[in-house]
Amino acid sequence: MIPAVIMFSVFGYAGQSIYNVLDARNTQEQKEKLQNLNKDEKENLLHRIAKSRWSPMKVLSDEEYENMLQEKLLRIEVDIALIDENIEKLKQQRNQTPKDS
Repeated sequence: MIPAVIMFSVFGYAGQSIYNVLDARNTQEQKEKLQNLNKDEKENLLHRIAKSRWSPMKVLSDEEYENMLQEKLLRIEVDIALIDENIEKLKQQRNQTPKDS
């Protein structure tokens, strides 16, 4: 009788220990999945809103934003050059016309 009690006690302890280790591992994995899911939902929600065709916003990478700013800067520089040319033409016309004084 005593050997059976000892044997079942050892088996019960070993089984419970194995269960506790596996349960702790599973619980940790579930917590990590939940954290990643919450993180992804927040990002995905914003990205889904921004990607919607009805949204006035658009998700841009750093490179896309930099290129967009460079294009705008180039347009402004072209506009300034055109205005400078127009000013020079007006100055030349003013100098060429005889003054009626």
